[in-house]
Amino acid sequence: MLEQFLVSQLFAFLLVFCRLGSALMLLPGFGETYIPTRVRLLLAVLFSMLLAPVLTNLPAAPSDMFSLVSLISAEILTGFFIGGISRIMIAAIHMAGMIIAYQSSLASALTQDVTQAQAQGTSLGNLLGFTALVLLFATDLHHLMLRGLADSYTLFLPGKFPNVAEFSNHAVQSMSAAFRMAMQMSAPHLIIGLIIYLAAGIIAKLMPNIQIFFIMMSPQLLISFIILMLSFSAIMLWYMEYFKTTLSGFLAP
Repeated sequence: MLEQFLVSQLFAFLLVFCRLGSALMLLPGFGETYIPTRVRLLLAVLFSMLLAPVLTNLPAAPSDMFSLVSLISAEILTGFFIGGISRIMIAAIHMAGMIIAYQSSLASALTQDVTQAQAQGTSLGNLLGFTALVLLFATDLHHLMLRGLADSYTLFLPGKFPNVAEFSNHAVQSMSAAFRMAMQMSAPHLIIGLIIYLAAGIIAKLMPNIQIFFIMMSPQLLISFIILMLSFSAIMLWYMEYFKTTLSGFLAP
């Protein structure tokens, strides 16, 4: 009797750890590459130890290896899906920063990306991305992410292999929404950039010998920084609302 109890408890912990561990490897703020792997692993173990005893819809330990592998694969896939969707949402702010950098003539000013190891990104993209991570924890949205992981056991029942087609469709829709959000956040810079390039084209047509793009770079940088200064708060508040609304879809009603 005691042996069966221990086996069932260990299996429940393993099943929960597979989903939570794979999700926490990708969640913004928790799964960043500059956080040591042991810290992320310890966080996943502690969260699994807290959540496993309160879940009542976990399946029993299977009797054959094929069923065990199928259950573990399903939980890992579900965890990667939840973490991947949150990573797509955080990518929206990086895309907005990249668009703003291109419109500000700062696309070539690359720095070390704060969210990816051995990768580079634009300075404005890093600024917006790091600010978004700080605001996620300052506004307690990281609690909402952890609650979404706990509530995922009512949306994606353990023991059932997830519908890969629905996962793919939702990922495509999330990517489309993230790109649309990035375009909306960078809309002021797109409009001003279009006006600046239109004026530069007219001047270049009237005076072909002038180095118009070299002359226009300084005013373009100044105008872009002024626009960013005026719209920075609105951009981040709008993005936080988008992140919260999208993440609420994983919460149980």
